Amino acid sequence: MWVQAGQVVKSFGAMLGAPYTVRRHPPRPPVGAEHYEIPTLAPTLDATTTKAADLPVVGTPPGRWTEWPPLVLAGCDEPLVAGAPDLRGVWQVYRGPLKGHIERNEQAGCRVVITAGGVIHDLSADGSLMRDEGVGGAAIAIAARFEDDRLNLCPNNGPVVAVTRFLDGVDLVWRWGPYTNRLRRLSGPDEAF
Repeated sequence: MWVQAGQVVKSFGAMLGAPYTVRRHPPRPPVGAEHYEIPTLAPTLDATTTKAADLPVVGTPPGRWTEWPPLVLAGCDEPLVAGAPDLRGVWQVYRGPLKGHIERNEQAGCRVVITAGGVIHDLSADGSLMRDEGVGGAAIAIAARFEDDRLNLCPNNGPVVAVTRFLDGVDLVWRWGPYTNRLRRLSGPDEAF
């Protein structure tokens, strides 16, 4: 019980300090063109050559990453499941408390890989629990679900939505705890500010 409470306090403290951290240490965008290319997915599941489940699940490396890691779902062409918003690409917050934050989102089937800030969250958006490292190094257990054209992340697969991502026109809206941010898709590293 105390360990879990300590993780919550650690995570909450890091979340509150995140806007300051992003502004003080702005992230660098990925350099290679492969990060920005949106892969073509198969038109049907039957036409798929590589399914998301065929590729190994990746987590945050010990000590976090400092250089953008390779794409996790490279070569995967499984079409997105019904009800999944297409959040693929490299995005940067242009408006909101976390202005400057950069994330790379990969998707295939019901799998979503969110890479940002030294972490890699490799999720299956079917309610399966993912255990990884969260903000501030806190241990997290999160379930992802596609609901109402949104990607919702729920701690311990409970009813509370702690993080949500959805499209609003050409923008990605990312609500993380108390923060709501608007992101724009980057087509290359020179578009980041």
